[in-house]
Amino acid sequence: MPSDPARAAALALKARLPRSWPAFFARHGTFTSAQLAAIPPLLDGANLLLCAPTASGKTAAVLAPLVERHLPPRRPPSQLAILYLVPTRALVSDLRARLESPLSSLGLRLGVKTRDSAFRPSAPPDLLITTPESADALLASAARIFVGLRAVVIDELHLFDGTPRGDQLRAVLSRIRALRAYAAAHGDAPDAAIQYAALSATMSEPEATAARYFAPAQVVYAGGGRPLEAELVAMDDDGDAALAAYLDDFRRRGWRKALVFCNSRAEVERYAAVTRPASPFGSAVFVHYSNIEAARRHEIERQFAAADSAICFASSTLELGIDIGSVDVVALIGPPGSRASFVQRIGRGNRRGRSLRAICGHRTALEQLQFAALIADFPAFSPQPSALSPSFRPSVAVQQIFSMIKQSPTAALRQTPLAQLFAGLLAESDLTILLGHLEQRGYLRAGRPGEWRAGPRLNKLFDQQSAQYVSLSIFSNIQSDAMPPLAIRDQHTGQTLAMVDALWLDREELTLEGRTIDVAWSDGEGLWITSRPGGEAAAPAIYRSARQLLSRDLAGQLSAHLGLDPHVAALVPAPSGCWLFHWLGDLYGRALRDMLRYTLPAEDSPAPGLALHLPESPQFLPVFSADQVQRYLHDSYRQYEPLLDLGAFQQLLPTALRRQSVADLFDVPGFLAAANALRLAPAPAHLVGELADLLP
Repeated sequence: MPSDPARAAALALKARLPRSWPAFFARHGTFTSAQLAAIPPLLDGANLLLCAPTASGKTAAVLAPLVERHLPPRRPPSQLAILYLVPTRALVSDLRARLESPLSSLGLRLGVKTRDSAFRPSAPPDLLITTPESADALLASAARIFVGLRAVVIDELHLFDGTPRGDQLRAVLSRIRALRAYAAAHGDAPDAAIQYAALSATMSEPEATAARYFAPAQVVYAGGGRPLEAELVAMDDDGDAALAAYLDDFRRRGWRKALVFCNSRAEVERYAAVTRPASPFGSAVFVHYSNIEAARRHEIERQFAAADSAICFASSTLELGIDIGSVDVVALIGPPGSRASFVQRIGRGNRRGRSLRAICGHRTALEQLQFAALIADFPAFSPQPSALSPSFRPSVAVQQIFSMIKQSPTAALRQTPLAQLFAGLLAESDLTILLGHLEQRGYLRAGRPGEWRAGPRLNKLFDQQSAQYVSLSIFSNIQSDAMPPLAIRDQHTGQTLAMVDALWLDREELTLEGRTIDVAWSDGEGLWITSRPGGEAAAPAIYRSARQLLSRDLAGQLSAHLGLDPHVAALVPAPSGCWLFHWLGDLYGRALRDMLRYTLPAEDSPAPGLALHLPESPQFLPVFSADQVQRYLHDSYRQYEPLLDLGAFQQLLPTALRRQSVADLFDVPGFLAAANALRLAPAPAHLVGELADLLP
């Protein structure tokens, strides 16, 4: 039982939630620590960033007080009051299922908008769940829906920040604020106030992060994180025998449901296929990744959640808080690319238990070291740094210009409002250059002085937006493959089962959801198959999986885990020369290799994010200047564009802005601080063999 003061505090908070307590909390009978910390300031009208572990009740912690404040029983009808922004369409669907009942009990209307769902702006809901991309599309087609907006919630903020989607979100929120201010000034709204709440499980420099999206916020850290019970499991190259043996051991341990994360869609198919023939879960072997058609993914989520005993192989699509029921254990085949992803994945399991439970399957010495470092560094809960610089990407300005032209009632855009939108994000001189460049390329045409309209190429792009596949969406900064995906369709029903890229065909046998499929015929845009997933299990398939980029942050963790000085570049003898272990990660490791080539014949190692190969041991490393690195990036910007998350519209920037955006996101001062601090030294004798094993 809680102590008397704690009980009194809970009762006092319950009294402040006369409407929302029965809907959100009555079935639990109490509040979580995150809810106790977040609800009072939100009820008082504060903007808030809530940093809390998974399964801590963050959604109710922000929605209950916002509903209490902004959705009273008597309010203007048919007016959107709360906008709830999430990173994925799957999470939109999951939140709808979780919130329909409590909101309905309050007589409130819940709406969702994604490309997969229909939405009528003429009958706006009280609360709308959507993605930044769909919110952007709403601004362009039905901006008036935001006139009465009172509150905005941003879920999983750490997944947006430092990405093109985060930059787009910043611009979208600014456009909504401008619309609200205009409505208030013209009597269409009583005021322009918007209250903000953001949720995150991992966050570094939270005050600065929140300030990029809304006015200064109160930051609340909620405890309640669970310790980690992790087990390292060695797997062979294919992983088949080790995985089968481990699954056979599940029953002895009393585990009935498992979620298995893989680092590629091909690996998901591979391991599902080899598990089916002797699965201890019977036929309940599921597969989940983004290419599977949305309705089928939702069906898989429901079936896996309802199953008493089952296993699901997934890519990153199930990292987020989609409701998949109780899972006894989370297994990872290969480490993820970041600490944040590791925390997200293992947080999905054993939610009713007092600890997190993870199985870490490694196939190489490097994977084993990565897992060991991630496990050793894992706290019950601790904010982690964002992987990327918060620099605004000018490519997002291109997308916003196109979207705002689409929004304009006159189909025209003036430079002054644009400069105001990008104030503090993009220099006005760069904006002028960008507008002129887009005019030269036919995307814009000049109207009256200071006015821009759609040019022929932009009008053509507008016309393409209704197609099923669009190579460049005017409302999205998510980069897509250059080639259109192939539709996998059932020959008998005509139902689309999945949308896959061409590499999907590069296998000895084709599998979907881990089962063999037979291709009947192709019409050039897709494959028509005769066996829907559910037939005989597939034989082992050949898979190809691109290695994930090793971040500087994680590479540094590996060095620290081995007990090495982070500023020492360890030299390890090689058959022809030596390995220089720099621990800078793939991005900075590539730059170090190229910069060293001005004086030393440096070559890649099998793990370029950790080490380089030199024909002989150097006496010293050169000291680089900012001008040298800037010139190098100026000449090499094209090779870095695919490695940096620069946005879908990067290719439409003038060359000078393309080069500058690469340099900004590369973080020249960060590279100089890391590279110039390196000191050469022989590797400690007891680590020579272990370091060499990291380079298979």
